Amino acid sequence: MDLICSPEDLTTAYQWICDLRVDYSPNNDIWDLRRHWGTLKETLFEEINAGTYQFSSLDIYEFEDALISLWSGLDMIALKLITNALFAHFTAHFPHTCYHVKDRGGLKKAVKDTVNALSHEVSHEGVDGVTKYHYIFRSDVKSYYESIDFEILIGIIEQYVDNPILITLIKKALERTECKGGLYSTYDVSSLPMGSPLSPLLGAIALLPLDQAMGSMGGSTKNIFYARYMDDWIVLTKTKTLLRKVIKKTHQIMADLKLRLHPTKTYIGKISHGFNFLGYYIDDKTLLPSSETIRRMSERASALYERGAQKRCRRTRQSNKGDHHRDISEYQANEPKPNDVEWATVLAAILERAKNKPEVCASLRRYVTRWGRWLMLGLGQVNEHFEVCLKRCLPQLMAVTMRTLV
Repeated sequence: MDLICSPEDLTTAYQWICDLRVDYSPNNDIWDLRRHWGTLKETLFEEINAGTYQFSSLDIYEFEDALISLWSGLDMIALKLITNALFAHFTAHFPHTCYHVKDRGGLKKAVKDTVNALSHEVSHEGVDGVTKYHYIFRSDVKSYYESIDFEILIGIIEQYVDNPILITLIKKALERTECKGGLYSTYDVSSLPMGSPLSPLLGAIALLPLDQAMGSMGGSTKNIFYARYMDDWIVLTKTKTLLRKVIKKTHQIMADLKLRLHPTKTYIGKISHGFNFLGYYIDDKTLLPSSETIRRMSERASALYERGAQKRCRRTRQSNKGDHHRDISEYQANEPKPNDVEWATVLAAILERAKNKPEVCASLRRYVTRWGRWLMLGLGQVNEHFEVCLKRCLPQLMAVTMRTLV
């Protein structure tokens, strides 16, 4: 039976956690781990490959604006090794429509392929002529990480992994004990752990039955277009009949997986009416950042003015990387197209805040660059007033930034 990890894998995982926690508190256990690594690594190597490694309790810290989970440094190394071993078994089984998986292109590729699908005509099978996609089914899972059933998930994994030791380690990582405010809770039925490098991969695996079903329905004739980014997915169809079949099949799969569609993030309708997907507003002619993306960007820009906000945000991102708090907003899947007033208000506010504040201008330049990229992505397709607003405000903001830096 293959080993779960090699000595080289162990060294790489150790360097990963050292880099990840380089700015952590002097009281964090990472420093004790680094001090005694020469002794600990031999025991860890043996326990991982034998499947006898035991995880410690997971500490959960609740702050005003964040919920942070903190695994021990040794547990994080073990989770990283398990993640790498599991990914090696699944890398060939993830379809190209799973854009969140490594080397599949990510969020921007998912959006780009969706827009390209809308701009190209699709051939009918056995029928002369072509047509475009006209209908959309867009949804995600309500409380996805918390709702994933362990027994069902392990059942999916066992279809692809013939390694009892790896399966045992995955079960141990799932069936954990969490400590929050001195109170201990045990999870042995459902809910993926926060802050674990293993959780995003398990979250991707849990919806493989949906990927396979949509792939079978689409076939080689491209009757449907399907794209998924973690638990956010979109299906484009040419006819209402096919749309109904897709919806019926999706509900069957969700029932089998014991999952529920999110009520406010599910949209069924015509593509021409517009829809939101992965932070963008899309219709048959337009690609724009969504209203929710604009709002979030404005809030993040405002937060940069708080003392120490950048450093705090960086640590929070590192601690929460891979957890289920990636998307906490309650946006609607069919929010209307962003309008001129909405954008002008945000731009004017950022411009006003930037005046005489040299300590934040370097950070603001990143946001200015992003506005410019959005302009090139298709904002010029919107009405003239909108484009003029952006072109007028962006140079002003850049001028303020440069002036205060000098």
